[in-house]
Amino acid sequence: MRLRGKGLNLEALTESASYLIFGALLVRLTISGTYLNYVTPRMKPYLYGLSVLMFFWAAVSIRNLFRPRYKSRIKRCMVLILPILLLAVPPSSPAAGAMVKGGAGISRSTPVETTQDTTQASDEYAYYGQDTLEKPEDTLEEEQNYESQEAQPDTQAKTPPPGLNGLNNETKTITISDEDFSPWITELSNHPEAYDGYTVTLKGFVYLDLEDKKENEFAVVRLSMWCCSADLAPMGLVAVSNGKLPWGENSWITVTGKLAVKDGYATLEAEKIEAAEKPSEEYVYPYY
Repeated sequence: MRLRGKGLNLEALTESASYLIFGALLVRLTISGTYLNYVTPRMKPYLYGLSVLMFFWAAVSIRNLFRPRYKSRIKRCMVLILPILLLAVPPSSPAAGAMVKGGAGISRSTPVETTQDTTQASDEYAYYGQDTLEKPEDTLEEEQNYESQEAQPDTQAKTPPPGLNGLNNETKTITISDEDFSPWITELSNHPEAYDGYTVTLKGFVYLDLEDKKENEFAVVRLSMWCCSADLAPMGLVAVSNGKLPWGENSWITVTGKLAVKDGYATLEAEKIEAAEKPSEEYVYPYY
């Protein structure tokens, strides 16, 4: 009578094959850049490390290939088989603006004005008795620094954050590279008055799904990824063309124009619009 389980260990074979296929898929996705449909570039070294770990586990599991077991438990491999099926057919690249609505990352909203409560600071020390005690020197110094910062005019040219390139205060031009797209859009959105009248050049794709869109108005945007493709959102500047825009939505263009502040947000008055090639890395990563 032949005992069940003798011969090839089906469980070890399935487990080893799952590790091997999963590791190979991770390597393929990482090398081809398709992994960006799932995670940000910062995860690249971790994906390589996980691939090595999968290959190691495959080598360890295959040692049990000829150790028979009375009953194989293949269901335990489903934890790897399901991701393998999902990774085997990677999702297609999102169709630019077609997959996002609302334009939350576009410099469009009017900044909210806040009123500084000047009485709060003095009330904090009311219980000490203002006639007998004074505020600490460090508190007075902080208030003086704050007042000096508030006294600076909003139109004064600011020094951009470290590592931000493309600014020329002498010629009043800003050339935004692909690498600096996200930080520059953030800077121009937060401090539009500081760059009012500057000539800005940037590349992005045409985005037309704007709230209260006016005639000849469009946006030059890139898709911003915080975590994965599920949270992609448009990020860019609203622009106004002199005539009818010859490019349709999702077309990649390079725009040069004067930056103007309208209703509290930055608007690009386009002077030159040219067709552009899609960059090799079309997404931007705010905190990469």
